[in-house]
Amino acid sequence: MDCVSGWFYDGKRFRRGTVGWEDGVVVETRSSVARDPIATGLIIPALWNAHTHLGDAVVTQELKGTIEDLVAPPHGLKHRILATAKDDAVVDAMHRAMTTMVRTGTGGFADFREGGLRGLKLLFAANAAVPLHGVALGRPVGLAYEPKEAAALLRTCDGIGLSAASDWPADDVRKLSEDARRAGKPFAVHCSERVREDIDTVLDLRPAFLIHMVRATDSDLERCADAGVPIVVCPRSNAFFGMTPDLPRLLRAGVEVWLGTDNAMINAPSMLREIEFAYRVARLRGQVSAREVFHMALRGRKLLDSTAFPGIRVGEPANLMVLDLPGGPHGHASLMRAGESDIALVVAGGVPWHGAQFPAMPRRRKASRRPATS
Repeated sequence: MDCVSGWFYDGKRFRRGTVGWEDGVVVETRSSVARDPIATGLIIPALWNAHTHLGDAVVTQELKGTIEDLVAPPHGLKHRILATAKDDAVVDAMHRAMTTMVRTGTGGFADFREGGLRGLKLLFAANAAVPLHGVALGRPVGLAYEPKEAAALLRTCDGIGLSAASDWPADDVRKLSEDARRAGKPFAVHCSERVREDIDTVLDLRPAFLIHMVRATDSDLERCADAGVPIVVCPRSNAFFGMTPDLPRLLRAGVEVWLGTDNAMINAPSMLREIEFAYRVARLRGQVSAREVFHMALRGRKLLDSTAFPGIRVGEPANLMVLDLPGGPHGHASLMRAGESDIALVVAGGVPWHGAQFPAMPRRRKASRRPATS
């Protein structure tokens, strides 16, 4: 049995003790400290990145212009580059981004993958060599609904993830949401990012979650809370475009908030960086507790299991991170100041990973139909 010792998170507080695992599963949590642990420090569950666009990582130039210039479909910079980029270049870029996630303690992500079936195959190829659980939310190649394409997408991916509903013909968005629901898969969409959108129209699509909502009104947020629809916020991405999510207002409205890093061409997909920035941004509008921000970085796991537990316990997959930080009653506050240099160890799928040992991208790639699971 492998083990780590220090202060581990039990879902409510940090407890001094040891976490042990075998065959990729946590088999022990105890109050005593092991004699010879692999690492010691602040022990947390692997974080979850609830919103990514990993294909963007192929864009390496300095970014200039508005949100419409850079990311709006169909003619934003990222869409033009993705349309002409070689497959190998996109796979390699996504693999680098995924490697960053694992090395910085992320156990899974939800990607809004552009490019239809081809885009999904590239994502699966990149994910195949990485111990990271990818949730692939596909979309049609163009801004239109075609029944055969939608059926093929839903046979291949984990659900549908669209740009803003206002980018699409209303009837086409409705058909995609209905197809996803019939397939028993989530439908998600960006909402009220560039402009405020009608929340009743969006909620009629019965989304599993919404992205951004920075232009939403108090009433819009209350409607989401009443409908039980979580909102994923991406503070660093919003700030790049001159917007600031009002986290205290979201919580006052009763919304469940998840955290994501958004476009890989704008932000490194490090949830540690996103946590720190979210905590600081929240202070501009009041205050959000360190514990609440930490939980925002864990809740995306509900895409896999609606009852996902926010702490470390026996029977859970051994996906952990150990940080060389103070523990005790102030462990949550320590996390708000954590950086990559504080990482003592990452455990992915029960395997202890160090940066130099992380597997490289295989030379011969074969796109699997499903992403690898951790």
